Amino acid sequence: MITEKKHEERLNKLGINIKTKYKSFDKVLERNSDGSKNDNIPEGIRLSKDYYYRGQVVHKESLFDSRIIYKFEFNHGDKEQKCPNCGSVGTLEEFNNGCPYCGTHYNLDYDNKDLGGKYYYDRTLKGHGYVVKTLIIDLIVSFILSLVFIIQTSRTFTIFDMSKVLLGTVLIGAILFFVFYYLDAAIILSFVRAKKDRLNKAQIDFWERMTKHNITKTSFYNNMNFELRNVYYGDKYPNVVDYDILDYNSFKESEDKDGFYITVNMDIRLVEFKNGKVKSDTDSKTYKFKRAKIDGKLDKGVNIIQCHGCGASIDVTKGECEYCGSKNNYLQEWYLVDVDD
Repeated sequence: MITEKKHEERLNKLGINIKTKYKSFDKVLERNSDGSKNDNIPEGIRLSKDYYYRGQVVHKESLFDSRIIYKFEFNHGDKEQKCPNCGSVGTLEEFNNGCPYCGTHYNLDYDNKDLGGKYYYDRTLKGHGYVVKTLIIDLIVSFILSLVFIIQTSRTFTIFDMSKVLLGTVLIGAILFFVFYYLDAAIILSFVRAKKDRLNKAQIDFWERMTKHNITKTSFYNNMNFELRNVYYGDKYPNVVDYDILDYNSFKESEDKDGFYITVNMDIRLVEFKNGKVKSDTDSKTYKFKRAKIDGKLDKGVNIIQCHGCGASIDVTKGECEYCGSKNNYLQEWYLVDVDD
C-alpha cells in the first residue's frame, strides 16, 4: 500500500519487523510490518508494538492515546486486474509493486483508512504524574511533622532520633496519602483539568471553524501522516524505524496571499535503530501544512497516475516523477511546508 510503502522499505533495509496490536470493539487484532499477518482494522486503538530484529524482540512500546483512532481495511487483494498499459492480467496482490510485465505503477491504497485521527476529547492525563506529586507532598509534610515532634520531645538529636524521623515520615506519609489522596489529587488536578478543558475547547472550536472551509478531520489527518512518513522515513532521518503521535496539543489556522495553512503542535515519539539497538524518544514538535489545489485524487484501491510533465506512470510515494523530475504535489489536499523542532 502507498500508505506504508516508505515505512516498509526502511524496515526491510534494516531488518526490523514491527508487530502492532489493536483493540477493535471486542477483538484484539494484529498487523505485522513484514506482511505475515495483516488483519483488517475497521476501527481500533493501538495497544502495543513489539520490535523484532533477527527474530528477537528488542524493544516494546505500550503508551498510546486511546482517543486516537486507526482504520485499515482492504478487501480486494484477490480481485482480478487487467493492466491498461500492456493488457496482462493478475490479482491486485500481484500488482502491489506495479505491473510485473510493463512496470506501470498501481499505487494501491486501502478501501478505508484512518492513520491516527483524534475525534474524542476528555480529561485523560498523560501518565499518573498527579499520584507522584501527591505522594511527594505527603512525604514532605510528614517529614516536617516527624522532625518537629522528635526535636520537641527528645533531649538530644542522635542518629537513632533521625531514624525515628524517617520512620515517622514513612508511616505518617502513608496515612496521609491514603486518607487525603482524593483531596490532594483534587487540588492538584483542578489546575490540570482546567487547562485540559481549555485545550479541548480550543480544538473543538478549531474543527468547527474548519467545516466552514470544507476541511474534514479524516482527510487532514491522513494527509498529515502521509507527509510525516515521507519526512521520517526519508534521507534526513536514516535511523528512524517508526513514529507515533501520542497527542495533538494545538491546531491553528492562518492565511496569506499564497494560501491557507494549518499549524499543528503534537507530542511525537520517534523510534530509532542504532548499533543493533532500538530506542525511543518523545518530543513536542510543530508542523505547518499548506492546503493545495487537488488535480487528480488518490482513491481507494487502484490509482494509476500519470505525470503532468511527461505522461509517464508514477509512484506517488517518491514525490516526483522518476523520468522527468516533475513534482507530484497535486494529489492530496495538504502538504508539509515547515517543521519546528
